[in-house]
Amino acid sequence: MKIFELDSKITWRRSAKIDIAQAFYPSFYKDIIKRENFFKENFKVEIIDAELEKLNNIFIPLYMEEVAGRSDFTLDKEKISSQLAEKITNNNNYKFLFVFDKNEAVTAVLFSLKNNGLYLAYKANKKDFNKTLSHKATVSYWTEKLIFEYGKERGVSFFSYGKDSNPYFGKTRIGLSLYKIKTGMKPKKPAVNSAFSVRSFDEQAIKDKNEPVIFFSNPDEKNYYKDCFLYYPHGSINESYLKEFEKIFEWSGIRMNFCNY
Repeated sequence: MKIFELDSKITWRRSAKIDIAQAFYPSFYKDIIKRENFFKENFKVEIIDAELEKLNNIFIPLYMEEVAGRSDFTLDKEKISSQLAEKITNNNNYKFLFVFDKNEAVTAVLFSLKNNGLYLAYKANKKDFNKTLSHKATVSYWTEKLIFEYGKERGVSFFSYGKDSNPYFGKTRIGLSLYKIKTGMKPKKPAVNSAFSVRSFDEQAIKDKNEPVIFFSNPDEKNYYKDCFLYYPHGSINESYLKEFEKIFEWSGIRMNFCNY
């Protein structure tokens, strides 16, 4: 039986030195460029200093509806709201990026600029906000380009997309890792002084979950993970989705290891 020694958390990093066309997965970037004029004509973008009024009236309602309202959301909602208010009140490094469809916020991002980096903290996207706007590249994709450009203009050297739990359990969660890889993010071992632990998982315990599970291991000399493992029950993931994982992870330089059971 295989035993995996896994970091309980992983971080996501992307260098700001490379051009956006090379940073993003080719089809991901191509879809954004195809629709960019449409987005500019139909949506309004605001990047502003974070303040409590915008937090309470725009960000929190959208986040609670679209992210905290999911059935798999396990964090304390009230605690998140109070922590965000505290961060904004005590730190002037935080910014909001809002995308509006007419007067309705359909994307909201909270991020900060510090230590020569852009740190994305929270993001929420409204689903199905306008059925008449049919396009392959969503506004969420375009937001990634807006954040990239804003960071480059401010002279940051890297982008950080926070910490995630490792492994990811469930079909929704494994899709999060795929999305971040598309945006050019690389999974990295947390800094030694970070609050994380190393846990042992045996293969059977992973299979006993009876749902798709993805995890990263085997960091290189710069602490970027070289291997990704995807365990999934027979019939739980369709073939086209598996091929997407295979292509995108190969492009990213991470070895993809599949285990169907």
